[in-house]
Amino acid sequence: MENKERLGKLLVLVLLVGAIWMVERCTDSEAVAQPEESTPVPTSADILGLLKEETDLVTTEVKISKLAIYDTSKSEHFRFTDISTWKYGDRKCIIPVEITVKYGYNLKELSVNDVKISDDSTSVYVMLPKPKIIDSGYNLYYDRKQVVAISTGLRSSIGHETEEELRKKAYDQVIKKGDDIKRNVESDIEKNAVTLVESMVKSLGFKDVTVVTKNK
Repeated sequence: MENKERLGKLLVLVLLVGAIWMVERCTDSEAVAQPEESTPVPTSADILGLLKEETDLVTTEVKISKLAIYDTSKSEHFRFTDISTWKYGDRKCIIPVEITVKYGYNLKELSVNDVKISDDSTSVYVMLPKPKIIDSGYNLYYDRKQVVAISTGLRSSIGHETEEELRKKAYDQVIKKGDDIKRNVESDIEKNAVTLVESMVKSLGFKDVTVVTKNK
């Protein structure tokens, strides 16, 4: 009798283990059969959105040292009929100015037509707008020991307001020649832009990225 009970318990245990094994096998089969979710390929709009987040892309910074020169002997001429020109003596001044010009690209100018993805979604072509001055300015503070000011005759010395006018005039003269300066560093502007934009686009998973700029 005891043997029959033991045999019955053993049979129940075998059936239980078999049932558990079948459940696990079915679960594993379902897991294998279930397809993996594929990562969606970024679109041109995705790339455009990423680039436009940068807005102004500064690629090259140029520092220019200029002397602001003021010389009344070259700008003021005596006229007997004009009392304002009756001045005894001259005023001269030389002030160093440090000017910074930053060149780059306004990526807000990009359109969806400037970003193209190949049919097989493996490569990307990006056309950047023309490079331009993104930011510029000159030093707010300067060493007054570097300022050379001379007043002769009865002329009063040059004041701070006149000095600031001279500095602003020197800055304006440089900015007017911004295109000439840009031509001297155009290769650096483009080379740095290509490196930066390639890195940004490759962060989305693309390996083959071509970046060109509208220089003309």
